[in-house]
Amino acid sequence: MFETARFKRISQNIVKQIRQAILRGDLKPGDHLPPEKELSEKFGVSKASLREAFRALEALGLLEVRQGVSGGAFVREVDLETAREGLFNYLFFKSPSIEEFTQLRRIIEPPVAEIAAGKISEKELSDLEANLAKTKSELETGSYMYEIDIEFHRILASTTGNSLLYLIVDSMQSALVNIKQLLHPDYDFTLKVYQAHSKILQALREGKGAKAKEEMRKHIDEVEEGLVALSRLRKTGAGENPVPRPKENIKAGGLM
Repeated sequence: MFETARFKRISQNIVKQIRQAILRGDLKPGDHLPPEKELSEKFGVSKASLREAFRALEALGLLEVRQGVSGGAFVREVDLETAREGLFNYLFFKSPSIEEFTQLRRIIEPPVAEIAAGKISEKELSDLEANLAKTKSELETGSYMYEIDIEFHRILASTTGNSLLYLIVDSMQSALVNIKQLLHPDYDFTLKVYQAHSKILQALREGKGAKAKEEMRKHIDEVEEGLVALSRLRKTGAGENPVPRPKENIKAGGLM
């Protein structure tokens, strides 16, 4: 199954071979790899190089190294969390522009909302309602957390039953948090998010897919407009701090 690893980066060659064995199906989740001594001899490398490769494969989510008498290296199935972190890291280091994020969101999220309208359960509607209630509460106290926004979109994506859509939406939303933390959206921006989510939820309650799709599209465009404006302010030095949230204007602003 394996060949001698004789390249500049020996550990990378080992990683490649073990990964390919997993992808071919020669190794399956739960399989116990041979002992270190046997594998080291098979690859023709030191135990140090082998362990370096194991660490890389652990980081990829392909192996789990257990300690103790029954320990060793075991093949594991890449889970959603590992895949999400990998995609999130890619997005973080590539640092896409707000416009690029928006383009991707327009392609993915309006259809997600449309699908959700036809499949959403009472439990999922209840979860979205609870999310909006929490958003309203935190707006009223001036302690809004961006994770609440992410959760709204996660719930929507999960209703599709499509794990790939969920992964993309989740990673994309998590990466957007970094932009928001940098730009510090103000109260009015966050209020618009709440209002847009409310309209989307209403369309979902009514089972109107086309309406949910359109409201999501409007929401995405509005978010882009707000973030681009904040980015321009930041570049001029005028938008380094969030605008105070006018608690006294909550009713007039549309929360009540």
